Amino acid sequence: MKRIICFLAVLACLMMLCGCGETKIKEDAAVTLHFCCYENDIVQELTAEESAKVIEILNGNTYDPLPGVPACGFSKEVSFEINGRFYAVAMDTCNNMQDLGSLRFFPVTEDGIDYIHALFEKYGGYFPCV
Repeated sequence: MKRIICFLAVLACLMMLCGCGETKIKEDAAVTLHFCCYENDIVQELTAEESAKVIEILNGNTYDPLPGVPACGFSKEVSFEINGRFYAVAMDTCNNMQDLGSLRFFPVTEDGIDYIHALFEKYGGYFPCV
């Protein structure tokens, strides 16, 4: 009986640590781009079309199940703000993002990160910025 209880307790702990979750963002939310890095101080509200595309890229991604921090570099200073929540873009050129509300990481597609980088560049940002 003790083995069963221990097994179930370990299983419950593993499920809590590795529990899959995914990003959930309201589709019609406003999106603000932040690039406050080095001499830049860019805070730009995106157009409705740009916001919709960013939300499409960020929404529904599965969080990485394992704990740890990718070595990409993340900051609120290089991020999107959506409904008061910040989604940091990897400051190197990889396709990782960090939900700063939950402190969890998730990848986006290569096409998605290319669009995000192009959007930042449109408003004066650049990558890598570490």
